[in-house]
Amino acid sequence: MARRQRDDEMDELDEAPSPEDLDRFGGVTVTCPKCKSELYDDAAVCWKCGHALASRPENTRPPLWIVIAGGLALLGLMYIMIR
Repeated sequence: MARRQRDDEMDELDEAPSPEDLDRFGGVTVTCPKCKSELYDDAAVCWKCGHALASRPENTRPPLWIVIAGGLALLGLMYIMIR
């Protein structure tokens, strides 16, 4: 049977990286853009503020040539369907 944790034990849980871990893995950390906390580079979410980390910036768009090629392909399909 699993042992239940007491409330005071749960309050003491710290999920943040320890200073020793930051020193050991210092070259594999990134900074959270929202709260500036140190995070491991494979983290998906900031442990402190909950900010979701994306693999690429949110405001990037696909290159213009991809948009144009997709539009031309769509027009070509429409032309074939109408014929």
